[in-house]
Amino acid sequence: MSVDVSVVIPLYGDHEGRRTLASVTRAWLGQSVPCEVVVAVSGPPDVTVAEDLSADRAVRLVAADPADRAPGLLRNTAAAHARAPVLYLTDADVLPVGRDFLARALDLAGGEPVGQPWQYRLLDRPDGVDPTVLAPAGPGRFCYGSAGSDGLLRPVPGERFTVDRDGLGEDVPIVLPPRGPGVDPDDPENRRPAFHWGGLMLTQQLFAEVGGYCRGYRGWGREDDDLLLKVAFHGPIVRAWRACPDLACLHFEHPRTHTSRARTKSNHDLYAHRTTAGPEAMIHEDRLAAGRTV
Repeated sequence: MSVDVSVVIPLYGDHEGRRTLASVTRAWLGQSVPCEVVVAVSGPPDVTVAEDLSADRAVRLVAADPADRAPGLLRNTAAAHARAPVLYLTDADVLPVGRDFLARALDLAGGEPVGQPWQYRLLDRPDGVDPTVLAPAGPGRFCYGSAGSDGLLRPVPGERFTVDRDGLGEDVPIVLPPRGPGVDPDDPENRRPAFHWGGLMLTQQLFAEVGGYCRGYRGWGREDDDLLLKVAFHGPIVRAWRACPDLACLHFEHPRTHTSRARTKSNHDLYAHRTTAGPEAMIHEDRLAAGRTV
């Protein structure tokens, strides 16, 4: 059986994705487009995923080097085992909203990379509500939501939107969370993109041409900006949050415990160093690191 899209997911350490991966993989296998899910796991292999539906709707776990505790490194590993001509790069705590997510993303792409769909942020996980069938209640944009027993996602009052400049020099929407226990929406650390920053669909060929993810980043931060800059060097990227506002995904909110300020600063410094050289030099370096002819 043919596979149209390989959904690429990293999982490392004790990341919250270990507890959400079953729901996430179930949502991907339920897509109208035949797809496989390839999860690169660094750390304990005892993870729970959705049961395979068929040869063209299966989850494959790939054991990665325990030292590869970084999303980019693990996505490189998963992509190397992918069978489809198209990759969708995502995370273990993010699922698509609607069974037609991939079909619509493929139509939207028109042969170009497409990514960064609008992202709802689920603050609760009530018993008896299957997150894979959640849908936003009514029109209007919001990010932070709460699940109702009717399967609808409703906004949590108090969030605020602002604008920031991304790594490609574009103004993008940023959301400040509702105030809650231990949550200060005015803390810069709590600023979140209103879309899935690292969610990206592109061909296997293009992923290889840009050298995949840079292998220098560790922990969380900047690996997505780095890849986007390289992909944009090859041509336009369709920003789904702008081009198709109702194409959306859902993030399981959780404390950010899988990184540190020191590691984040190190990644910022690496990104600044690499971007000074420019995307062509970045691609050249990463292709060499991947063992590809330049």
